[in-house]
Amino acid sequence: MQSKGFTLIELIITISILAVLVAILVVALNPAEQLARARDTKRVADLDALKTAMNLFLAQATGTPDLSGDATANDRCIGGGGTVSFFMNTSAATATIPSTFTSNVTSTAQTVATNTASQISKGGSWMPAEVGGTPGGSPIASLPLDPTNGTGVSTSSFYGYGCRKSNKTFEFTARLESTYFTADLDLDGTDGGDSSSTYETGTDLTIVAPGS
Repeated sequence: MQSKGFTLIELIITISILAVLVAILVVALNPAEQLARARDTKRVADLDALKTAMNLFLAQATGTPDLSGDATANDRCIGGGGTVSFFMNTSAATATIPSTFTSNVTSTAQTVATNTASQISKGGSWMPAEVGGTPGGSPIASLPLDPTNGTGVSTSSFYGYGCRKSNKTFEFTARLESTYFTADLDLDGTDGGDSSSTYETGTDLTIVAPGS
């Protein structure tokens, strides 16, 4: 009795079809885009948590809240008497300074573990507002870092922060990278800010200039 199997031609055709299907699947899933989207999701969540913490700090402050961690409260905020500064979660000296600021303040290399509540209460982390001094304790356990620069060395992706002295307002920004967030969701407008390349949140979304 003669058994019947696949011929060489049939095997080649089958393998070719499978290869095409796998290629289509990889393109459709786009692993790089999926990873970028996951990082952007974290960026949006981190900045929203910072906004909540800052609002609690401002609402419960018993004296003049200092948003820039200065001896003279709010000295480095827009309208302050000091150097108007953009605070950045990166140690890169070459990082671009937004046009609304005179200077930038870059963090040293750090990890989330170094941004504990004790550091927050001393204004010792990349964001200088002492939210750790909120009555009842710090509303966040540590200051988050951008997911691509946990050691603070990236020049392209970082969290940024600026403040305005006159009405004690603030803005946080993060650079986005995925098509889903920068194009499909079109954060320019939907987040209330004026930049399509960054996620903006806070109480004054005009503090950081567009494109920064």
